[in-house]
Amino acid sequence: MYYRYQHIYAAADAIVKSMPEPPKPYGSRGGVTFGDVARAADALFRGRERPTVEKVRAKIGGGSPNTIGPLLDQWWSTAAERLEAGPAAFHRLPESVAHISEALWLQALEEGRAHAAHEQEVAGTKLATQQQQIELRSHVLTLREGELESRLKDRERDKAALEEQLKTLTPLLRLEQATREAQGRRIVDLETQLAAHRRRLSTVITRAVAKNRELKTSQPAPRSRKSPGSRTRMRPKKRPQSERSKPRVRR
Repeated sequence: MYYRYQHIYAAADAIVKSMPEPPKPYGSRGGVTFGDVARAADALFRGRERPTVEKVRAKIGGGSPNTIGPLLDQWWSTAAERLEAGPAAFHRLPESVAHISEALWLQALEEGRAHAAHEQEVAGTKLATQQQQIELRSHVLTLREGELESRLKDRERDKAALEEQLKTLTPLLRLEQATREAQGRRIVDLETQLAAHRRRLSTVITRAVAKNRELKTSQPAPRSRKSPGSRTRMRPKKRPQSERSKPRVRR
């Protein structure tokens, strides 16, 4: 920016150097005047600083605050009049200085307008790009939102189906658990009864074996019943094969 307006700054410096020297600063005339305060306040104002008693006193290099304060108030009261008298003051400049100032001002305006147009074009392009990006992001977000809503609805349906299955299966599970508990108790009872039957059977068998042993030991040994005069029976003689094969004739 500085290099763009460098020739303008050089011309302005030449104009300032050609102007008569300003009045001498404070101290050369023995006191602070309104002109000293006005020049210091104008310089601060052009530097985008608010003129105050302390800043004006530092600018002119001394002076009593009691003297500077009323003069600064007078400067504030005449500021509007001096702003309105600005165009008339321009006509009081020398003709050569006025022409140079006017040319510089017009050139500065033209370059300022061109720069503003360029900045506006760049800003418009950037704004259009940002608008496209925003629309694209909005479209993407809309798609994602629809996808998320679809997933959420699917999950809600799955959740409702699972809850319905849970309602159906919970009584069956409770019935199954009750049945298993009853069967477990029945098995325990049967095992208890079987153990009791085995103990009773073992007791009965033990008693029967003991009783059998007692009976065997208490009975005498059996005697032989064969008579002394018994004789051995004579077996009949076998007939020859030829005789046995002949048939008997009935009479």
